[in-house]
Amino acid sequence: MSALAWIDFDQTDRDRARRIMDLFGVEDSRDELGLGSIRDALSDLMFPGTSTIQTRLRYMLFVPWLYRMAARSGGRADQARRLEIQLITALFRGGETENVIGSEARDSLKRLPSDVYWAGLLALGIRTHPGSRAEMLAAGDAPGLWSPGLPGAPDDLLDKATFRLTPEEGSFLRDRLAVSARDSLFNELAQAGDRAGAEAIWLHPMRATWSARNISIVDQAERFARVMNGAALLYNLMLAERAAALQGAETGRWHDLAADYRARLGTWHAEAPASLASEWSLAGLWSLTSQTIHRVAPPTMAFVTEWAVLVQRGQPMADDEAARALILRRETRLKGSKARLTNDAALARWGGASGAAVLAFRWPVVQRHLRDLADAV
Repeated sequence: MSALAWIDFDQTDRDRARRIMDLFGVEDSRDELGLGSIRDALSDLMFPGTSTIQTRLRYMLFVPWLYRMAARSGGRADQARRLEIQLITALFRGGETENVIGSEARDSLKRLPSDVYWAGLLALGIRTHPGSRAEMLAAGDAPGLWSPGLPGAPDDLLDKATFRLTPEEGSFLRDRLAVSARDSLFNELAQAGDRAGAEAIWLHPMRATWSARNISIVDQAERFARVMNGAALLYNLMLAERAAALQGAETGRWHDLAADYRARLGTWHAEAPASLASEWSLAGLWSLTSQTIHRVAPPTMAFVTEWAVLVQRGQPMADDEAARALILRRETRLKGSKARLTNDAALARWGGASGAAVLAFRWPVVQRHLRDLADAV
């Protein structure tokens, strides 16, 4: 039996590892083909300070307020936890019924809001102390731990709270983005008061008006997401076919699933991935990812490059031998003897979908944050 353990990690490493583990709890988000480093690099470039498990933007203020309260009351971790649990009840009293962290777990909550937002608070300059939550509490409420412009907490914060930002709070958060994430698309959209409901960031109606840098990053994100989605669909098709073969019957759930993935691959092929791949500057992609903390390993670069070359041919991929061989080699390289395409026991644990959705780069979370900011008037 394997186990995860914290070894000699610093706070940044721990935050990153927790975010990775959180993805295993998000439906259809598993990184089966080892593309997460590229996904996260592009996400950080577009939307610094965010993560897939954030819910509402005002938590970026709730956490500092509660930690300052705890620091003034002795600076114990159990005090900070108790305040974060009390916030759950306060939000329900304020009429909030969605996006409340801990709404079901309550007292048994393991992933506190401070854990979810801690890295983002540093990235946006709201938290200026680089240490852990325990180190922050130990430092008390000394000057220099938080941004000097941090608005004060409402007097009734733990009695009745809402996610609605006040104009002062919205102005503060926009200022933080302008300073700490100046060149990012997140800042550009926030300053424009954006509240567009685009299904994907590359479908945003104002895309052509963005800075050249952000247009370039979004172009890379679109190509990466749409071209590599074919690899994910083919991987799932191969799993479904193998499960159907092991099932033995001529009909059943796995046969239906295989037919569905084959149809989805056909749709993907018809939506011009060949032209996207042909005009794709992979050198530009690797240049962008190198600007982040996410290291893209040479085998991952090679896999993306080989897949893009196959896609450029413009041929259907469902039964392409070279494409299937590439997928098999990739999973085997990543998982060894535990690869689902070769290990029956591993395949038996497959739920029917592994990373088959088009990558979103945290856009659904960012859309909520942007709406919260736009409403702060």
